[in-house]
Amino acid sequence: MTDSRAGIGRRRATTVGAAALAVVLGGAVASCGPEGAQGEERPGRAKLTFKDTPHTQYLRWYSEADRTELGPQNELFYVDLAATRLSPGTSPLSARNIKVTVDLSAVKTATYHTMSAENGCKASGHLVTCTPKNIGTGDSANLLLFQMTSRASAVKGQAEPVKITVSSANAPTIHHTTQLVHGAPRLTAPTETERTGVQPGSALELRPAFGNQGQLDVDDDLNVVVRVNGQATLRERYRNCRYDKAEAPTRAVCTFPGPLRAGAAYETAEPITAAIADTGRQGHFTYAVYRAQDTPASALLPASAPRGTAAPLALRPVDGAEFTGYSADQAVSGTIFRTTRTDDAQVNGFTLRGKVGKETSLDLMDVDGYYEGDTVLTLPEGISVAGSREGDVSEDLYCSYLDRKNRKVLCPSPRTTQPTLRFRIDKRVEGARGTISVQPDPVHADPDPSNNSAPIRVEYVD
Repeated sequence: MTDSRAGIGRRRATTVGAAALAVVLGGAVASCGPEGAQGEERPGRAKLTFKDTPHTQYLRWYSEADRTELGPQNELFYVDLAATRLSPGTSPLSARNIKVTVDLSAVKTATYHTMSAENGCKASGHLVTCTPKNIGTGDSANLLLFQMTSRASAVKGQAEPVKITVSSANAPTIHHTTQLVHGAPRLTAPTETERTGVQPGSALELRPAFGNQGQLDVDDDLNVVVRVNGQATLRERYRNCRYDKAEAPTRAVCTFPGPLRAGAAYETAEPITAAIADTGRQGHFTYAVYRAQDTPASALLPASAPRGTAAPLALRPVDGAEFTGYSADQAVSGTIFRTTRTDDAQVNGFTLRGKVGKETSLDLMDVDGYYEGDTVLTLPEGISVAGSREGDVSEDLYCSYLDRKNRKVLCPSPRTTQPTLRFRIDKRVEGARGTISVQPDPVHADPDPSNNSAPIRVEYVD
């Protein structure tokens, strides 16, 4: 068959509004501009790749009655590019003078319009050419190019190729073909649940389920990406699942053969099990379902990742009428769990990843654990933090300085959403370390103060 509490999400919009160029560094939004903190950029060769550019893009199919009632329905077309070095090096380097050419000569049943001015997109005949900003090595860019609208002559299930060519002044030219398909599947999953009163040291079972309530079959395999955050690890087992570690894994990618027919729904015939730590207090056991060819790079594991040794995990049909619909790209679900060890305040360590001179944002709850209450960070040397800014929804959602001189930062207790840490790597300090800590409840005795703090590490991306 082909996370945060919302799981893994694709950066695709289906509205008529314009979307901005997003430059992504290690999965978090970063600024784009000239290289500065590490000196002048030296000449060199870069390499561009299509990161999460879809192999299949669906245009939802509308009947004549739908078109009369709803009017034209627009979809956004984008490419997702990543830049790396073609050869080793440490000096600043960007893929320069990028040109994206989209050949739409084979597209007869859709119009393309509303070119992205920010990415320098212009249409001429059946070609759209765009000149986006340079992309630094180690960065990626999700580029909105234009909007598309199905014609009335479109037939449900009809596919047309869109050919994309990307060139650069200092990177080899690359090519990609996206199949534009009229009509769309709609992946679904059960509503997320919550379990309380779980015993520390016990096993928690999760049986991933998903369906397709869309217009078309999914003619692809499906990947189910399972994660556990907090005080628990996965038990390695099934042969069709790869795991991020041979011992105590926290992520698995399980592949099931397609197709997934429209109207069908399945669940795994056996559960996936998480082992909760003896001192575990809480966590998040989640899964996301993707079409195999268009699974985001951040969700995948390398081919060399260890596999389970037991029989493959199978699927069995279920009634998916009550499942929640997501999109043609993904569906997510899972369970939040809380153990009986409610008085044990605890935090998990995490790693700050980024490039020197760049600002990055991350949602603290989703980094490497599950937090409640205010947390205090002692930043590693060479790191600074920016708090809330004008236009932010609320200053209560951002970590800010308690004591700038001693690099102390307060991250507020999660309420409707997790706190955001905006940090900048000002300089490289090898071996730099910090800490995250949480204060115990003054009313209830903490049975294990040793897990009230944990290390913060830094990983520099060249």
